[in-house]
Amino acid sequence: MRSVKLFFTGAFLFVAAVVTANTDKQLWFGYIHQGRITPHWGYWVDIHHRTKNEFSKNLHTEIFRFGATYFLDNDWRFTAGYAGVLHFPSVSNQRFMRPEHRPWQQVFYTHTHKNFRTANYIRSEQRLLQNTAAEKLADGFVFRQRFRLSAMFIFCINKKQFKEGSWGVVLNNEVFLNAYASDKAKLYDQNRAFAGLTYNINAALHLQLGYLNVYSLIGTRKETVHGIRLSAFHNFTFTKARF
Repeated sequence: MRSVKLFFTGAFLFVAAVVTANTDKQLWFGYIHQGRITPHWGYWVDIHHRTKNEFSKNLHTEIFRFGATYFLDNDWRFTAGYAGVLHFPSVSNQRFMRPEHRPWQQVFYTHTHKNFRTANYIRSEQRLLQNTAAEKLADGFVFRQRFRLSAMFIFCINKKQFKEGSWGVVLNNEVFLNAYASDKAKLYDQNRAFAGLTYNINAALHLQLGYLNVYSLIGTRKETVHGIRLSAFHNFTFTKARF
């Protein structure tokens, strides 16, 4: 019930805030891989490429994230790792890159019941963003402690269970909150709402394609992104053991 409330609360917030002065159109591509080496231990890797300015005129963000995962059972897992991020904040100068170092920790819960699946997580991030001045890197870092709460619901349409050739509908909402910011960033950071279709290539790999809405506060500015997001989710296991 908490994840359902989280989803609809975030969805209401972004719908109420779509009338803003600053908007953009973006493309988001992502590959999210979870591997299980033993019954209790595995790893997490995800890679993201994002463009902006009328979908693809400029680079937006590049992310490489990895971590070590402990599987409590088949549904609950705990991950800690590091993400390297490159931001491209300038539209006129694509050579200007703002790096970010991002240690992270996560509690992840997923459960599948026949033709319905949920995948939810709470993620903690320690963000170290390089200081900048006039589109040049400066000494020191801005530090922000951020929490992310995500709820995802997938409904299989054409089959009674998730397997090769099945497709369905996916709904996802994620809320971002700053617990601390050395640059005095506000508590509310952003909300990401996604609705689209999902297709299972096989039991381990499925694709999601759909519409993404991002509502964020950057200083005193309110920004809305209308995006297309294509993501590949790959779960692979090296062990046959199950709980």
